[in-house]
Amino acid sequence: MSQPVRQHLYLPERDRSFWKADEVPALPLLYLAWGSRDFNRRPIPVSRHQGWVCVLVEEGAPTMVVRRQEVTMPAGTLAVIGPECPFGWKGSATGSCRFLLWMWREVAGTLAGADLQAANLARRLARPERKPFVLLHDLCRREVLRSAGPGQAYLEGCRILFEATIQRELLETRDDSPGPSELVTLARHWIDAHLDSQAPIARLCDYLNVSQSTLYRLVVAEVGLSPLTWFHRTRMAKAQTLIEGSGHSVKETAYALGYEHANDLSRAYRRHFGHSPSEGRPPIA
Repeated sequence: MSQPVRQHLYLPERDRSFWKADEVPALPLLYLAWGSRDFNRRPIPVSRHQGWVCVLVEEGAPTMVVRRQEVTMPAGTLAVIGPECPFGWKGSATGSCRFLLWMWREVAGTLAGADLQAANLARRLARPERKPFVLLHDLCRREVLRSAGPGQAYLEGCRILFEATIQRELLETRDDSPGPSELVTLARHWIDAHLDSQAPIARLCDYLNVSQSTLYRLVVAEVGLSPLTWFHRTRMAKAQTLIEGSGHSVKETAYALGYEHANDLSRAYRRHFGHSPSEGRPPIA
């Protein structure tokens, strides 16, 4: 009968980048590590850990040993390892690697389920998906390195944010079906709600926090129109609905859609539909 794997934290060399919590006070974060490691030169034996470990590989492709199985962890891989899941590290052909690592005393919610205590969850993240974890690690690192020492309430807030981010990236069902990007979807909602804007493209870029060239590229790729043409067509479709479908006057519609004068709307309407707003109205019975 095989002996259970013991619980132990193998610390790196003293001059490596890491932080370990003192026994008192009992902080929610037990251990934090970052920077480069060479597991070819110094592998980490398989062991269990006191808390929940999360690691994000930034560079390289180290090998994680989980229950005697070797798993390559290419750059961008995020893994969460429960406290009852023994694991260790071996080197790889890429040599040294860089990573960010947390060890939390405990977690809550779905992640804390009994079936995940001994589990290893992993997924490779695209670069934009890694940013929240990089920022979160930076917040934790700044806090634990404070000259006054880390604050329990602050680290507890980081833990809650960590759990919410992990829940979204690893545990929620992901829809990988093709469809419009999130930015274009947000742009569509914004346009629908701001058809009265006097500077729609500039305001939309501010809202999405992207440049006009980026917006143009995304919209042309997915909608097949320039952002300004897309906005204009959406505006005209709304004008047609208000005038021909709902019986609004041209003046009322012009005001609702941000035109300074009703004649401005009439001219735009004629250029788009080939007839004036009044010519498109249904006949009065």
